Amino acid sequence: MIIVPRAALALITLLVACAADRDPGELFGPAEANTLVVDARLLVGHSLPDLFVRRTLSPAVLYDRSTAAVTDATVKLTSGDAVFEYRADPDSAGRYLPPPGTVEPVTEYRLHVQTRGGTVTAMTTTPARFSIPGAFLLDEETLEVVRELRRFAELGAGVYTAPENQVVYTEGVLEAAVDNFDVPAYQVAVLSLDLDSDFVLEADFLETDDYDEFERYGSSPALEARDGAVRLPWFAITFGGRHLIRIYALDDNWFDYLRTGPEEAGGRFVGGLIGDGFERPVFNIEGGIGFFGSAAVDSIGFFVHPLTKPGESD
Repeated sequence: MIIVPRAALALITLLVACAADRDPGELFGPAEANTLVVDARLLVGHSLPDLFVRRTLSPAVLYDRSTAAVTDATVKLTSGDAVFEYRADPDSAGRYLPPPGTVEPVTEYRLHVQTRGGTVTAMTTTPARFSIPGAFLLDEETLEVVRELRRFAELGAGVYTAPENQVVYTEGVLEAAVDNFDVPAYQVAVLSLDLDSDFVLEADFLETDDYDEFERYGSSPALEARDGAVRLPWFAITFGGRHLIRIYALDDNWFDYLRTGPEEAGGRFVGGLIGDGFERPVFNIEGGIGFFGSAAVDSIGFFVHPLTKPGESD
């Protein structure tokens, strides 16, 4: 039986407990119906993103994406003298497609959405470019570097087969250095790429049905980068095989949304206090709700092997 760290057990229990569906209207009541909702994430160095415009529906009716979609909006981004006019996607109601363009670092972008029912505006200033200078496996007792992992810039997809990037579940501490300190926080996203790989997590308190609650994609709350590094917690990994880790350096909007969202309310996170109890996220959007934020992102990859059980040999 694999021994799961005590802190990981508590967090796993929390994740399983939070899987239950929310009651209709728990976050937003009937008064929020017919509110404009926008959704767009700008990533530095990437193409301008697709943007979604919808309306909230009454919690008393079954949600239907096509009914909620807003198809007649005029959508544009502006940055200085540059204007990026979006067009409605004929194949996906509520989705708006961007013109050619790349998201620039340390640049202000303003969103303007005009509909017959109202206007939505928002603004973000993108972070500086961000990279992971190095990723390391540390000794869990001394925190000394055991070895440095190879990066995509060196090997591309070969990182998954590189000897340095073979890690054993819960052995050692995974840490990534960061080089952008002018951001309020970071977020880590974990993707298990081998969809047929087995669980590496085993715990006595988990029943067979509990494993169905685990997904191959997850993301962290807002995190600090103490001493210029972000720790990659083992509790976020439950499967073996190839794993892609994305680390996002966040703008203020992304950070505000994370720290005040329903999954974070009452929890411990960067910039918040236990018991803050936000009733609704901070959207930083005028005339509606949703998400309009930006980040810079870099990635590392490695291969996770199961921990050898007592009595087993490699």
